[in-house]
Amino acid sequence: MDEIKAEQEAILEEFRQMGDSFGCYSYLLGLAGLLPPCPEEVKRPENAVKGCQSHVWLHAWAEEGFFRFQADSDTYILKGLLYLLMNVLDGRPLEAAAAAELYFWKDPMLLGSFDDHRQKGVGYVAATLRRMAGELLHSGETFADPGGTGTSPDKS
Repeated sequence: MDEIKAEQEAILEEFRQMGDSFGCYSYLLGLAGLLPPCPEEVKRPENAVKGCQSHVWLHAWAEEGFFRFQADSDTYILKGLLYLLMNVLDGRPLEAAAAAELYFWKDPMLLGSFDDHRQKGVGYVAATLRRMAGELLHSGETFADPGGTGTSPDKS
């Protein structure tokens, strides 16, 4: 099992142990506080995810062949989900991040925490992250975060 799939399965197992949607919702709210702080300069219109009911900002870069990103939202529930997406994708090889099938957020236990609009928005966030990884992969650029603001854990 690849690392991205294994991480998603671990997330799903945690949520299944919650027992109900309220527990999952509460857990996501708790995870929001673990999302690394995102510099204000990332919260620009060009970094906003289109199609989200809430504001979500993503900033991605390649670092020595690995996908790195920062994320933030104006809602705690999405911050919790962004934290999970960071655990799944940040620091993974560009090829793996670009090709990743992101499915954990579609689980009925987790989906119960989101209304229809938020479900679509989460899909846009996941698709945007995969697109960003693909663009970085195909650009061939490998550089450190130009702002030096990346704070995510290293995964290889």
